Amino acid sequence: MDSLHPVSVGQVLNDRYEIIKELGDGKYSIVWLAKDQIHGSYSAIKVLREDCDSGKSGTFELDILKCLSEGNPNHNGYQHISRLLDHFIHGRNLCLVLEPMAENLKDFCLFFEDAKIPPSILKPITKQLLYALEYAHSLGIIHTDIKQDNIMIKIRDKSIIEKHVLVPENSLGELNFHDRSDFAQVQVILGDWGTASWESLHLTEFIQPRLLRAPEVLLQAPWSREVDIWNLGALLPELLDAVQMFSGRASVTGGHYLIKHHIEEMDALFGPFPSHLLKEGNQAIVWNLFNTNLQIRDPTKRPLAELGNWIKCLNGEEKERFLFLLRSMMMIDPKKRKPAHLLQNELWLTSQ
Repeated sequence: MDSLHPVSVGQVLNDRYEIIKELGDGKYSIVWLAKDQIHGSYSAIKVLREDCDSGKSGTFELDILKCLSEGNPNHNGYQHISRLLDHFIHGRNLCLVLEPMAENLKDFCLFFEDAKIPPSILKPITKQLLYALEYAHSLGIIHTDIKQDNIMIKIRDKSIIEKHVLVPENSLGELNFHDRSDFAQVQVILGDWGTASWESLHLTEFIQPRLLRAPEVLLQAPWSREVDIWNLGALLPELLDAVQMFSGRASVTGGHYLIKHHIEEMDALFGPFPSHLLKEGNQAIVWNLFNTNLQIRDPTKRPLAELGNWIKCLNGEEKERFLFLLRSMMMIDPKKRKPAHLLQNELWLTSQ
């Protein structure tokens, strides 16, 4: 990978961390499993590209991780965020030392039929993520990139790392649970804060995975912590029923993604768009999409959208409670979205 100082298995970084194996890589970094030569414990070392986001991403991630790690250990959310154990420079690359994780949520889903996480397991996962967001938001931090890849499964017993090193054919994720009954004890953390922003200082204005993007982001209106609530809400049907709520596509325009189609889908399920949000957006975008009556221009002909039709695996009161949670998280008006601490008490999350 460009702009990364060489790292190889067996190498000792910072006179302390022996590189054991590569765990994964991304657009801006590569992650290694390492053994701490002082304490004998294992760590995940994230080596950031020298040029990632012109150097801004690394600076933000380090400062944000410091803030999260040094904040309030007594907060419920502290246990569900990445914690910075150490950091150093290797060559010209910033290295972040973090707790190793078993796998991400995308891989965890594969334990279940059709990659659908059962409600009894998804409920505690959702609450843990809301704890993490409540904690981050209390510190003025916005994650901006909540997706399956960035939600990590905690290692239940650190001894499995040694087993994995000795028998690498068995992944950490496979070793993490002895049988299906253990899934109820799953603990997650919200990881990868590389594109996170401060409420008072944004890394970039165009954020989030495209199909999980909040309305205010699509319209290029001002945004804040509420984007995380929308983002998590849009992800839940993906985890529960393996369905994406939005596609941003229509056959009449060749099946290509268009913001217009994405906005139409939002409007059909959660609309209408409030006038104040349209006034705050980029007016070139807004007036290209909406007429003077605040209606979508030249609407694409689509089947009637009904939120309940998206969720097939739930019925009756359980389904209604889940839909109420979604509507609470995915209000088009960001000012009306419930904050993380209130969402934790929604009936779908508190019922068995």
